Amino acid sequence: MIISTTFSIALVVALLWTTAFSMTNKFPVRGLRNLGILACYIIGIWMFFVAGFKAAAATWVMFGLIGGALYFMHDLVVRAKAKPEEEKPSISLGHFIFGQIAWPVMAPEAIEYVLAELGVLKTPVPPTSQENTKDSQPPASSDGVPPPAEP
Repeated sequence: MIISTTFSIALVVALLWTTAFSMTNKFPVRGLRNLGILACYIIGIWMFFVAGFKAAAATWVMFGLIGGALYFMHDLVVRAKAKPEEEKPSISLGHFIFGQIAWPVMAPEAIEYVLAELGVLKTPVPPTSQENTKDSQPPASSDGVPPPAEP
């Protein structure tokens, strides 16, 4: 078998890690997805030394094609959900080319986007700004002089 099953399992685990943390909206937790992305690239480099060039290249290309296919699926979902009066978004086959390098980022992102388009995931709520009330301190201006009081 030319595909390395051991490294495929390791890459799937790192991909699942990245995808799981990619689907959360909480800032510090969402940042943990970067460890999964980094792990994919480290496993990929390590794979070339341990598994040999042919097995490593075949495994990496397979994951790249899967990542490109996931992003292509996202394009199809967006195109299908476009209203008839809107211009249909274009579909790019370039995802299969870019997937060869960027699949650790593309695959979790595409899964997250498709689930958001289908309504499974909630869109993130932007942080609310703190409104000034009469009890709170007014913001200081850049010259250090407080703004005039309201009548």
